[in-house]
Amino acid sequence: MILSLSLLLFFLLLLIFAISRWKVHPFLALLLTALALGISLGLGGAQTVEVLLQGFSETLRWIAIIIILGAFIGEVLTETGGAIRISNAIIKWVGEKKLPWAMGFTGYIVSIPVFVDVAYILFQPVTESLAVKSKRPVLFIGLALTAGLTVAHTLIPPTPGPLAVASLLDLELSKMLLINLFVATFAMIGGILWVLYYVKNSWIEYDKKLAENHLVETKDGPLQSETGSYSGNVFIDLLPIFIPIILIGLGGFIKLDAGSIAAASIQFLSLPLVAVSIGALIAILQIRKPGRGRVINNLVEQAILKSALVIMITGAGGSLGFVIRETGIQDQVVSTFSAYPFLGFLLPFLVAAILTTATGSITVSLVGTASMLGPMVSSLPMSPEITAALIGCGAFCVFHANSSFFWLLNRLHEVPPAVLYRNFTVQSLIMGLSGLVGVGLLKLMGM
Repeated sequence: MILSLSLLLFFLLLLIFAISRWKVHPFLALLLTALALGISLGLGGAQTVEVLLQGFSETLRWIAIIIILGAFIGEVLTETGGAIRISNAIIKWVGEKKLPWAMGFTGYIVSIPVFVDVAYILFQPVTESLAVKSKRPVLFIGLALTAGLTVAHTLIPPTPGPLAVASLLDLELSKMLLINLFVATFAMIGGILWVLYYVKNSWIEYDKKLAENHLVETKDGPLQSETGSYSGNVFIDLLPIFIPIILIGLGGFIKLDAGSIAAASIQFLSLPLVAVSIGALIAILQIRKPGRGRVINNLVEQAILKSALVIMITGAGGSLGFVIRETGIQDQVVSTFSAYPFLGFLLPFLVAAILTTATGSITVSLVGTASMLGPMVSSLPMSPEITAALIGCGAFCVFHANSSFFWLLNRLHEVPPAVLYRNFTVQSLIMGLSGLVGVGLLKLMGM
C-alpha cells in the first residue's frame, strides 16, 4: 500500500516537473507517465498499453466530435460578431465589476444538465470576448465560469455523480438537494473570491493574442470585431449556445413512459452529440455572407485545426486516469481509511480528496468514496446527507495534470501548466475548503 502510493506520488510529481520545468510536450509526458506508472504498479506492459488505449478512446468517444462542433460554433460567433454582441449585452446587464459573479451563476445553472467540458467549450467565444471587452485576463473570466460549472457538476443532482452518491448512500434526494445547494453556494463563493483577489492580474501571452486578433480600436473609440459588427440580435446569437443546453437538459428533467415515441425522441435529442450538432446547424443559418458555402467550409477547417491539439491532449489525460484506476490504488486508499473510523467527520472529505487528486475524475471520486463508505455510513458521526455533502466537497481537491479539464483550459486558452497550477489547482482546493465551511455550519445548526 505505502509502496503503491509512493510510486503514484513520484510519477505525478515527475509529470508536473516534466511539463512545467523541463518543457516536455504534455501529450508525450502524459502518455509516458501512464506507461511507466502502469508497469511499475504491476499491470504489465501489454495490459498497460491496452488500458492506455482504452482510456484514450473512451475519453474521446463522446467528447472529440463535440469539441470540434463547439469550436465551429465559436468560429461562427466570432465571424458574425455574435460573441461581441453577447459580451456587450452581459456587461450592460450586470456591469464589469459583477462579471465574475454573473459568469459563476451562469455556470452554476448551465452545468446542472450539461457536462462541464461541453458547457465550457460552448461558452469559450463569449468568455474570450468578455475578457477583451472588460480588459481582464481570460483566466479571470474563465475561472469564474469554471467555479459555477464544477460546483453544479459535483454537488447538484441530476448530474450523474451526485445522483450516484444519493443511490449508494440510500439518501432522500430532496433533502440532499437542499443541503448541497447550501454547500455549493459556499464552494462557488470561495472559487469566485479567489478569482477576484488573485486571478485579476494573471495575464498570459494569449491575452495579447486575443486583443490583437479578435478586436481592434475603431475611429469612434469602442471596440468592434474585425469580422463582425454590432448589428444583430443578441438573443439569436445565444441560440447556438443555449439550444444544446436546453436539449441536453430535457433528458434529465423530463421523464416519459419508456418505449413511447416522445420518450425516444427526447432521449435522442438530449444526447450531447445530437444537441451540439443542432446548435452547429443553427449557427450555420446565422451566416449570411456572399459565398456562404466557402465561408462555412473555412470555418469548419479552422475548428478542426484548432481542436486537434485539444483532443489529443485530452485523450492522453484520459489515458493516465484510466491507468491509475485500473491499478486499483483508489480501492486500497479507501479501504485503509475505512479502517480508521475515529477520523469521523473528516473521513468522507479526505477519502474523496485523495481519490480526486489521484485519478483526476470527480465522478470516480464521488462514486468510489460513496461505494466504500456506504456500508459504514450509519456509524459515522453525522447524517447520510451531510456525509454526501462532505464527499462532494472532497471531490474538488484537487484538479491538476491528470484532469482532462486541466488540459482543456491549457489548450483552449494556451495557458502554461505552471499558471494553471497557481490558479486553477489552488482554486479547486479553496472551493473544497469553502464547501467544508458550509458543511461545518450546517453541522453546528444541528443537521
